Amino acid sequence: NATKQIEAAIGLQNYFATGELPHINTERHSWPISPDFALYLIELLELNDYDLIVEFGSGISTSIIAKTLAKMAVKRSGKPPVDFVSFDHLEKYYQQTLAQLEHAGLAEAVQLNLAPLQDWLAPNGNTYPYYACQPTLAALAKKHPAAGLRLLVIIDGPPAATGKHARYPAGPLILQHFAGAHIDLLLDDYIRDDEREVAKLWQADVVAAKRSYAISERKLEKDACLMAVS
Repeated sequence: NATKQIEAAIGLQNYFATGELPHINTERHSWPISPDFALYLIELLELNDYDLIVEFGSGISTSIIAKTLAKMAVKRSGKPPVDFVSFDHLEKYYQQTLAQLEHAGLAEAVQLNLAPLQDWLAPNGNTYPYYACQPTLAALAKKHPAAGLRLLVIIDGPPAATGKHARYPAGPLILQHFAGAHIDLLLDDYIRDDEREVAKLWQADVVAAKRSYAISERKLEKDACLMAVS
């Protein structure tokens, strides 16, 4: 209840200061991402000159990223805008995110994709249900040559109920399509054993691809892991 009341009070302040509706559910504490993760995400965006952002699992984070990129646009004078692509597999949440973006005037800042889960055969021989994202990733890779590319990937889906290591495919798919780019893989919910196992699987994939990596863990409400692949 304390968390809910604090969020509501901040939302009221923000509304009367800016006229923007707060992205919270006043009925319950329901952040798909925790506020501390949102601040960490903004920090990464501010401190790194990313060219492309890919998000697996849309929601409040999508609006936060889009708004941050809009504020940062003046810093990229002379550079093309940052490409931002987000995937969601459920129509309900896709529509919710789209409505949030439209209300904030940010719908054009994000390529929001409804990408139902489909079976994907991983290099390790296992099949995982994952976003139908490969054609979009291939088009992005064609548009953005890997040399010098800085890519941020936020992995906050699909949900754990999808199956064991549900978020694993993000790593090998991104490595496959953006070989040679600098890739930051940001994994939410690192407090869970499944996510920690996923990060270890990614490490093995990076080594197999003869790439180097660095791991950093951020202690948050649900923890987060950042794997920088270079």
